[in-house]
Amino acid sequence: MSKIILFLFTVLSFSACNFFDKEEEKPLLSQIDGEAYYELHNGKMNTQKACLYILEGKKDSVNYNLKIDLLDSLEVPDKTWRDKYFKAINIVIEEIKEGQPERLEKLSFAYFLHYPKEFIDNLNNVGFDNIDNWMDVMNLALKKAIEPKDITATSVINASLSNCKQCNKNDKQLIIRFIKSLENYN
Repeated sequence: MSKIILFLFTVLSFSACNFFDKEEEKPLLSQIDGEAYYELHNGKMNTQKACLYILEGKKDSVNYNLKIDLLDSLEVPDKTWRDKYFKAINIVIEEIKEGQPERLEKLSFAYFLHYPKEFIDNLNNVGFDNIDNWMDVMNLALKKAIEPKDITATSVINASLSNCKQCNKNDKQLIIRFIKSLENYN
């Protein structure tokens, strides 16, 4: 009998605590972004929302111009968003390559020069299924970058390494090998 009373007392105590709790719990909308994710999805269409739509498999709901605008966003300060933009671009790369190849080359190459290790990591983790497209794009971009006589592949290597301040020796060697493989691609 005393066990039953103790059990009822414990249950009622916990119930009373929850009963007097006046703050309503908000549902977790996203394990990644939470409330910001909810606000973004309910807001007007912009590059971030377009990116999320593409990542959620709704690429047909995104205007072509917004898909192109993703390229401009590859160099935002927030690494989380850069990774998301790369992932979204990887999904629609063929469409962009078909319609705006020069812009894809230019802005992807700029992203690589400013964040070389991150670009290669994304390429290995996300872009591997489109490696031929990425290699074509980056090869053409490298060729255009070294068209002027005073710029060489070594200049590109030095520029990318100077932007890789947190890179260790292996990372730097990987960047050098990547640029050399781009130079010899095709």
